Amino acid sequence: MARIHPVTLPKWGLEMSEGQISRWIAAEGDSVEPGTELVDIETDKIVNTLDTDKGGILRRILVPEGESAPVGALIAVLAEADASEAELAEFIAAYVPVDASFEPKDEDEAESTVSEPSPTTDASSGPKASPLARRIAEQDGIDLAGIHGSGHSGKIKKADLPSRPAALTPEEAAKRNAGSHASPVAVNFANALGFDLTGLKPSGYRGRISLADVQAAAQAAGLWSPPAPATPAAPAPAPAAAAAQEVEQPFTGMRKSIANALRHSKQTVPHFYTAMDVEMDALMALRSQFNSGREEAKISVNDFLLRAAALALAAHPEVNIHVSDSGITRFDQVDLCVAVAIDAGLVTPVIRNAARRSLTETAAEAGRLIAAARDRSLTAEDLRGGTFTLSNLGMYGVRHFDAIINPPQGAILAVGGPRREAREADDGGLRFASVATLTLSADHRGIDGAVAAQFLSTLKARIETPMSLVM
Repeated sequence: MARIHPVTLPKWGLEMSEGQISRWIAAEGDSVEPGTELVDIETDKIVNTLDTDKGGILRRILVPEGESAPVGALIAVLAEADASEAELAEFIAAYVPVDASFEPKDEDEAESTVSEPSPTTDASSGPKASPLARRIAEQDGIDLAGIHGSGHSGKIKKADLPSRPAALTPEEAAKRNAGSHASPVAVNFANALGFDLTGLKPSGYRGRISLADVQAAAQAAGLWSPPAPATPAAPAPAPAAAAAQEVEQPFTGMRKSIANALRHSKQTVPHFYTAMDVEMDALMALRSQFNSGREEAKISVNDFLLRAAALALAAHPEVNIHVSDSGITRFDQVDLCVAVAIDAGLVTPVIRNAARRSLTETAAEAGRLIAAARDRSLTAEDLRGGTFTLSNLGMYGVRHFDAIINPPQGAILAVGGPRREAREADDGGLRFASVATLTLSADHRGIDGAVAAQFLSTLKARIETPMSLVM
């Protein structure tokens, strides 16, 4: 058996390119057996646990909690007790990560075997560059704009990328960085390290180079390492006011996934919104009666709404759809997503075949999924698919909001909280009712206004005659 074993970040899905270390279960120095749980890794919207298939001692943790690494990267090293520190250092330095992407591994081979698009067709991904050059530029924070490529049709290759010099003197760095489009704290930090900001890719406000950009690039160049966290007995001193105002907190894996998905939805999906008020008194009275003396889990208002939405979707399959650039897919089965807010962001687990479930079955499955979401134990299957989403912020006192569609779904329902309103009674007098606003956000490519209105009318009828939800 080899004396040293790599622990690499696995690929758990076709679209997975990186993962964030959520929690190291084992610590450096721990002895582990095959099958031992080593680390929790956050991928997209779920956390998976990596088990080791080798035994040994966890000698090195290379990616700490809270940091991300690409698929195939070396995140830790297992070794036998008699493996020396020098052997470990040599192994780590010589380790070549496995390329788990679907990109060509050789730049010259890629250029000779892959047809090139014209320069004008590559604008969506920036300057033309080989996958290897683009990956290195991303890791080192190099801006590819303005770099002359020596490859076919001007493609930028690895050899074309500027090499980061060793640390300059603070004076030299200050001269080079003068006039850089960077935040003051980023410039000061770079000057102190002797780091040249030229060509560094910005991610800050209005295209400025931020402190986080400089720290990431300086760490990649071996010029800086983040300080170790302070122990409880010796808390770290408070940062200077100026630095605290400028420091950016990087996205978590989940937050990054949410940001990308919602940005894509708002930029590419033609949303339109249809709102309708519904009276909630009968539903809330029935819920109180239904839960009276009930020993098992109580049925929530949200459970009634999920049941009503599922039945309305079954009656209007033209809303229970996926929409793409090429067409519409209509589903007979209602796979209803319920939006759940957790500390790290938002997840939308799926209640399968919701229209065929009773109210109590719907409540039980919703309860299971919400609990799993909050303790971060949802599986990929819990999140897969979904034909429609319900998002309820009524419990937070929100009266009305417009939700963003979760592509490729065709619509999402936003539910506000009930408020008391004066209404005309049947005899012409005045009565008060608990009224909630339901807002349907729909993709106009697949759903028209009349269809949205008909769906909301059916949903309103179900909610205002709630016995139909129990039977």
